[in-house]
Amino acid sequence: MRLLLGLAMLVLALASVAGAATPVTATMTTSARFPVVGQHWRFAVTAKSAAGRPLPARMRLQVVRRGTVIGCWKRAVIKPCTGANAGTWIVFGGKRSGVIAWPARWLGMKLTFEALVVADEQMLRLRAPITIQPKP
Repeated sequence: MRLLLGLAMLVLALASVAGAATPVTATMTTSARFPVVGQHWRFAVTAKSAAGRPLPARMRLQVVRRGTVIGCWKRAVIKPCTGANAGTWIVFGGKRSGVIAWPARWLGMKLTFEALVVADEQMLRLRAPITIQPKP
């Protein structure tokens, strides 16, 4: 059963940047707060104008532990990496969804799944806390 996280887990960001035409809204939803090692975990990120229209955007996906990047999206999978600029930029047109199978190396860790979204010259950071669980 696919669960969408409630308001506490839905990350909504609104940013106004000097010189930008209109504010951008970005959201992230995930299928679970407690993903299971090796099982499909879904995420979706949207970028919209203030009027609700989809915007072309790009994002970088990272896994953070205690403020430090420990993983990032590279070539369609989450891999170990470090550094604030780590990871591949993903270009999308208003909405992008994907599936991650979490590795056992992060089992039991309290992590933050982050999406750094850039749209209409504005940058938004979306965060979803997760804790990787063992297979039942």
